[in-house]
Amino acid sequence: MTPPIPAGGELLYTDAQSAAFSWYNALAEKPKQSITSNRTPRKTVQFAAACILHAAGIHPPLVLPPGLLEDLEALPDLQVPQQPDIDWQPNFQKYSERVQRNKARRRNGSGQLPEGYPREISSPLAWTGAELREDQYIFHLTEAEIMEVEKAMKDFKASNLRKSAIDRDTFSLPLLGPRITEISRQLDNGCGFFILRGFDPKKYSSEENVILYAGVASYVADKRGRQDEHGNMLLHLVDLGSKVAPDNVRQAPYSNVAQPFHTDLGEILGLYALDQATRGGRSKLASTGKVYNELAALRPDHIDILQRPDWVFDRFGQSPPYLTRPLLYCDNETNNITLAFSRRLLTGSKVSPRSNGIPPMTEHQAEALDAVHFTAEKHCISLELQRGDMQFWNNLALLHAREGFKDDLEKGKRRHLLRLWLRRKESPWKSPAPLRELLEDVYGNIQSQAGIEEKWPIEPIMDYDHVTTRQRSSGHG
Repeated sequence: MTPPIPAGGELLYTDAQSAAFSWYNALAEKPKQSITSNRTPRKTVQFAAACILHAAGIHPPLVLPPGLLEDLEALPDLQVPQQPDIDWQPNFQKYSERVQRNKARRRNGSGQLPEGYPREISSPLAWTGAELREDQYIFHLTEAEIMEVEKAMKDFKASNLRKSAIDRDTFSLPLLGPRITEISRQLDNGCGFFILRGFDPKKYSSEENVILYAGVASYVADKRGRQDEHGNMLLHLVDLGSKVAPDNVRQAPYSNVAQPFHTDLGEILGLYALDQATRGGRSKLASTGKVYNELAALRPDHIDILQRPDWVFDRFGQSPPYLTRPLLYCDNETNNITLAFSRRLLTGSKVSPRSNGIPPMTEHQAEALDAVHFTAEKHCISLELQRGDMQFWNNLALLHAREGFKDDLEKGKRRHLLRLWLRRKESPWKSPAPLRELLEDVYGNIQSQAGIEEKWPIEPIMDYDHVTTRQRSSGHG
């Protein structure tokens, strides 16, 4: 627990406050090194904080108040805050040990919920995976519906329109369209996700699969988002192998590693399974409402920590070098609860080491972040997408993750998904305020953004720089 601020103590460098106050209070308790009341504890703490930041490689302006140095005999004993031992791939043993260590430090039990946060989310969106039945989220398409989609796809292809023109007017589905619109109510009033089953991607060319997918998705949401700074509207999730880039630099969307629970930067996410892996690769979804309810009941202090605006998101060499914002948001009008984060930007990873000189996560933040993951893991549903499945989910209401997987290229087995970021003009979900500027970059009028045009890659992008950049992480970067 952070010691109290000394009277009149207003700290300039909040990232070093805990260590600076600890040092000051410890010094004040020693008779031989006591700081008398006629000295300046506020300046002492400010200077100590600045020294800590300098030692950590962060360089704010450093001002030495006159007569201050004699107060700092214990300065060499200061401990510089370090990033906790927390990995991108969550480690349950480390998490359990951290829980026990932090329990001994907590003086006020598990605390209280922050103001404005509900005790419980009562909604069909707050579920545990064991409760769900397949007929609640898998919808089988009829032969007539599939034929209608195929006709719409061929008509659009023959029109020679740009793929950016795909919408309900240019991709007409008078039979299936109303059914998809009705099923999409699941996103807000049901379990928050659904799967359309029945397509066979092997029947279509790469371009036809892209057109077909975008056309069907236009009945789920009417706006698509660009997924990177190059204007790519579609992403191929596929292990590109070490020939494109070595395993130690190739980012997760282009590798076969497991991915921990996170969210993307968007309202609705869509996946179209062109093919499956030989082993593994299951898609995991977890209810943010269920995670919230369990933490609110058992560890309300985690809710408080998650909603604070001091979480540091690494920008991996961009300017500014990091951003700060909450992970957890509550819409007080609707009581909708949203988690919005990519874990890699908080912890770093083997292929994206955390940048030097940015403020470290606290031990309590590390515990809360892992608590989100392991609570999500406890209540998640694990889905094996079949070839041809289209899966859509409410990214503001659900967390997602994936298993690691193994392909067998000799047998033609290669996990390959197409991803879209989608948004509805009329939605009961409000995007959290700190994310709205980022979302405008994703969903704004792309043609008005200088030098950027919509791109629709028909095949996976094999460019080394594209698959190794650390600055793009589920859009949060």
